[in-house]
Amino acid sequence: MLSQAGRKGKAFLILFGSLLGLGLCVIFGLAIFGAPWTPRWLDTGVPPDRLSEGVPFPITLSDRSGRIYPLILVRTGAQIRAFPMQPPGVPCLLKLEGLELAAECAGCRFAADGRPIAGPCASPLPTHPVRIMGGSIWIDINRLQ
Repeated sequence: MLSQAGRKGKAFLILFGSLLGLGLCVIFGLAIFGAPWTPRWLDTGVPPDRLSEGVPFPITLSDRSGRIYPLILVRTGAQIRAFPMQPPGVPCLLKLEGLELAAECAGCRFAADGRPIAGPCASPLPTHPVRIMGGSIWIDINRLQ
């Protein structure tokens, strides 16, 4: 039979071990899978004035790990949008057809601003957050809006 001091010590060790295990799970989980809520801004190297009004501008970015991000930039007025070239749920890459974006495998067509204009796709294309820094367009590749 354990004394009261022995029970308190055992309870402390169990609590300490549980918290240590939880902390290690969080640390190793973030190290392995990354933190999806953390913005990861990539410089496109494209100055905003290089984009023509309403004309899709395809680019390909890569991060330090070598992962490739094919994107389409479009400027409408003062706003710049960055669309993934392969939107979620669409099994093929978007193709540029004049001032429109087409997902031929899904039968969808989108205006340059991402609005659906033909086919079964009812939602607008998701966009990555965009900011202008140092005279260049930067894109947060971790988030789609």
